[in-house]
Amino acid sequence: MQRGRPSDQAPVSPLVGRRYLLGAVAVAASLLALYYYPYAENGIVAARVQSYLASYARAAGSVVSLFDPSVAVGGTTIRSPLFSMQIVKGCDAMEINILLIAALVAFPMPLWRRLVAAVLAVGLLFVFNVCRLCVLYWIGAHVPAWFDRAHQTLAPPLMVLSALVIFVLALHLHRASSGSGLARNFLPATRRVASLRVAHAAPSDTKP
Repeated sequence: MQRGRPSDQAPVSPLVGRRYLLGAVAVAASLLALYYYPYAENGIVAARVQSYLASYARAAGSVVSLFDPSVAVGGTTIRSPLFSMQIVKGCDAMEINILLIAALVAFPMPLWRRLVAAVLAVGLLFVFNVCRLCVLYWIGAHVPAWFDRAHQTLAPPLMVLSALVIFVLALHLHRASSGSGLARNFLPATRRVASLRVAHAAPSDTKP
């Protein structure tokens, strides 16, 4: 006889899975629409976006300056005598952030857990993306022939993989604390699709 908690043994209704999928798609579509809406160039929202991108430049520039004192940050640009790199929309991995937030916020668990998971996930992705920008700067400064390949081919799948790891970790923690059967059923499926999502990660534009 196999023992287990009732929540681990009970099957999960397909309706719950469909409801989750529809909720995640709705959240992701709404956030993407807000992010890519053509706001006025001199408007408040555009200024906020530029300030947000500049925070990425400052964070990455601060780390790079530990190894290259010649680095200076101006607005959204990291520059030095060796290399210059501008942070634009797409460099902030916002699409991956939005998809991860949607996946966590739509998941059927207590609201406070969803909010905490989303905040922690965004923080972790911020750290991962700053590391990505630092590595891209180093490649551009010292191995410029590899910059486009690293930027367009290698970095996007790694960011997708980072988001998947964070999502799986969140499900593991939720399952461990609540015994959620839905979380248990989602984990194998998440692992199966991980390689597909990494393989189909779209290349970004010419700027990081």
